Amino acid sequence: MRQVQSGQAGGVAVALDLWEVPHAENPLFRRAVMELVDRFAGRFTPEIVDTGPYSQVFLFHGTSPDPFIEKLHAVASDFAGQHLTAPRFTVFHLPADTARFVAHLRRLLPAADDPRPSALTPAEAQRLAAIHRLGAYEQVLSRADIAAVVRESPVWRHDDDGGWSLLFSEVTVALDSLERAIGVPLRHDPWLLQQISPILDRRIIRHFQTEPTRLQSPHSINLLAGTVVEPVFQEFMRGLSFDQRVNLIVELPVTDPDLSRERLEEAVDVLRLWDCRVAFDHLSLRNTDPGFLPLAAADYLKVDMRGLDQAAGAWEPRIPDWMLRFGLGRLIALCPDSSCETELSRSLGFQLLERRTRPPADGPPAGSSGRPAG
Repeated sequence: MRQVQSGQAGGVAVALDLWEVPHAENPLFRRAVMELVDRFAGRFTPEIVDTGPYSQVFLFHGTSPDPFIEKLHAVASDFAGQHLTAPRFTVFHLPADTARFVAHLRRLLPAADDPRPSALTPAEAQRLAAIHRLGAYEQVLSRADIAAVVRESPVWRHDDDGGWSLLFSEVTVALDSLERAIGVPLRHDPWLLQQISPILDRRIIRHFQTEPTRLQSPHSINLLAGTVVEPVFQEFMRGLSFDQRVNLIVELPVTDPDLSRERLEEAVDVLRLWDCRVAFDHLSLRNTDPGFLPLAAADYLKVDMRGLDQAAGAWEPRIPDWMLRFGLGRLIALCPDSSCETELSRSLGFQLLERRTRPPADGPPAGSSGRPAG
């Protein structure tokens, strides 16, 4: 501080301010946010100076602070997505901005009689724990070889001879592998899954960018509608040939809590512009109508059959009329490996099944010996 006041300090100072962040008065919550920033700041090797309980300064000597500032903008965007006020940051070029920098730091110092409470409410404790889990997943994903946790899930087509041929394969990040790496049940935490989904989207896109040969044959990826309209997807598309784009099927999950009619239509328009095929994912036989799904733009509907073979009560699984009008040959039944789910899907007339292994071929008709006549 004395060096700064005397005008001897040089370089660029990035001052981080948490005063306006909700729950920042809670020391545990505040420390979690600070640790999140410190983790990625370490990659850019600044000198980190604590300037008060609600502020930090990152000093860059001889290196550009621009990548770090870009990351802070991304953090601010993540906070905004959670409807939270983001940490503020201000950039000072020293020694030219010395007076302004010193005045800024003095404003950040808390008053001696600051009445802010430090007790954690149950809701704040729960959110803090969720942020810790999110930080752990982000840390693993930032250094993980995504190819090691990628899985292919084949979609099989029923042929006229009773056998099954491969139609395309869905490429996904194996959530079970990530859960084992972290020790946190991601799929049982809706908030955490919602926060991590855009990160998984970007990692699977990057995987295809590094392995474009996958698109020599049809493959699908599951992306949020919000990801499709972002620049990262446009950049991905510009790097593909026409044949590769035609081989790409993008599955848009209808269970996305942030999905709206406008966002979905915008995403479909982007996919059609780039010649990609479109599927709507995570539908159920209990969907009695299509809602705002633009069915005319869809190539496939994926219907989750898991657990329906155990359905009890008055409701009997049947394909809704609107799905039948869409086309039985374009409905994909998701039934990973359960023989009961496969049998139920086939009895309902599904001709496309997504499961890890090839479905068994149809046996001979009842009363037949299985030998050709004559």
